Amino acid sequence: MIRKKMISSLIVCAALTTTAFGQGKTLKEAYAGKFLIGCADDLTSNNEAYQASIRAQYDIVTPENCMKPQPMHPTEDTYNFATTDAMVDWCKKNGLQVWGHTLAWHSQTPQWFFQDKDSAAQATAQPATPRPEAATGPNGQRPNRGGGRGRFNEGPQASKEVVLQRLKDHIMTVAGRYKGQVVGWDVFNESIADGGDGTTENLRTYSWYKAVGPEVITLAFKWAHEADPNAQLYYNDYNIEQGAVENKGKHASSMLLLKRLLKEGAPITGVGIQGHWHLDTNLADVEKAIENYASLGLRVAITELDVTATGGNSGAFNVQQGERRIPAENYQKQAEVYKKLFEIFMRHSDVIDRVTFWGLSDTRSWRRGQDALLFDGDLNPKPAYKAVIDVSSL
Repeated sequence: MIRKKMISSLIVCAALTTTAFGQGKTLKEAYAGKFLIGCADDLTSNNEAYQASIRAQYDIVTPENCMKPQPMHPTEDTYNFATTDAMVDWCKKNGLQVWGHTLAWHSQTPQWFFQDKDSAAQATAQPATPRPEAATGPNGQRPNRGGGRGRFNEGPQASKEVVLQRLKDHIMTVAGRYKGQVVGWDVFNESIADGGDGTTENLRTYSWYKAVGPEVITLAFKWAHEADPNAQLYYNDYNIEQGAVENKGKHASSMLLLKRLLKEGAPITGVGIQGHWHLDTNLADVEKAIENYASLGLRVAITELDVTATGGNSGAFNVQQGERRIPAENYQKQAEVYKKLFEIFMRHSDVIDRVTFWGLSDTRSWRRGQDALLFDGDLNPKPAYKAVIDVSSL
């Protein structure tokens, strides 16, 4: 049995490093010199076939969970570096770069950051989950990806000064530990709430934004730069391309936020458009958003790319997932959407640094059941893979 599994893995590895649908190049080879191709994974439970796929297809790895505040820093006096250290070491040995994700977020952040010392000592290290907000637009809201049923700003709160010191200590410790080992960081993640009209930044009203206020984002960027002056520093969010053509909604709010950060001297390198999309995503908004961010002098990355083969929701678990049996024509439509997206990315390769797929295959994805990636559960390339490869030679 062991020998049979080894042979199977070797066959998969060979397929991944030679051809797929008759194509001779892997993803990273196809886009070499244009932008980096990445994947998201913690590298904790992969068999050799998956490890071989990562080595062959990608330039850079984003940790899916292990660098987030909750798993990394569950109590004030406890840091869990083992998983991230192992991931960074594996990438180094295998010639891949690492992107840090994320230094600050309203979700998957333990309550001790916000509570006074006595409350923090009693708090369970549960990740916080977003409070319900009104769904808006074709994609609706996105709940927390990390699970758990935590609470926001619970119990007696620490002073603003104490909360800021805790965040600074966290950033200086984590970014400082991986200084020179990661190329950049998502400094703040998903600060903009859903449902705004685009006339304000529409920041969330809880977590960091309640404990400190809007300035917390600028301060976090300054501390990250202090910890690692050579790291690229990004703001990362979902659905921020929506409304770009008409300069409204979440995109308009993101432009207001980014302009303020720049005015306040935040050392921000770029903005990450997560890219959790579906078969009917407004591609004109995607392209206009890239152009608008570039007009601010910012670099752009597509940080969490997937395109569902069924269902219309662009972020939530178990929402609008569509039929469990996905018709073959959906995979062809998915390939066409991926093709058009990469044509956009190629047109703007002068400002796009990185395109990262959020997962490794349809079954190693937070959107399992919607078949949103380029490889099926057996790592066989889908029609979308060929479409993405073909665009590289246009």
